Amino acid sequence: MPTHDERLRVPWSWWPVVIAIVLFGALEVGSGFSFVVLVPIAIFLFGFFIVPLILSGRMRVQLSDGVIRAGKQELPVMQITSIAELNRDETRLRLGPQADPAAYTVVRGWIGSAVMLRLANPVPVPYWVLSTRHPEELAAAIKQSRNLIRATR
Repeated sequence: MPTHDERLRVPWSWWPVVIAIVLFGALEVGSGFSFVVLVPIAIFLFGFFIVPLILSGRMRVQLSDGVIRAGKQELPVMQITSIAELNRDETRLRLGPQADPAAYTVVRGWIGSAVMLRLANPVPVPYWVLSTRHPEELAAAIKQSRNLIRATR
């Protein structure tokens, strides 16, 4: 079975900037104070800037055994009727003016491309929009998985 496994991490280029903000912020605010003040300030800044980036980058988009897992939801590939690869502008349209509020989305703003999966039974969810850095690879893996399942039936 084809597989795809992608963690939707923040770009590595963000980390030096965020770490510099935390370090300079702790030193600026805590300068002239003892470690009793500096340590809580550093802990606060770490929790405020770094922890959210770590947590938001834990999201995965996985395809294995004919099932797509994104967030806390699972979708068998046989329930998908069409797959559309979306570039940055198309993703914005599908999440903005052309969005259906009932759609299931796993989106990270720092990833411009996505795939849109239309479902065979559009009630209650008409489609999924999933951020991915490799929309061509994910779409091809889904199509191949669907074809293999059809061939074994």
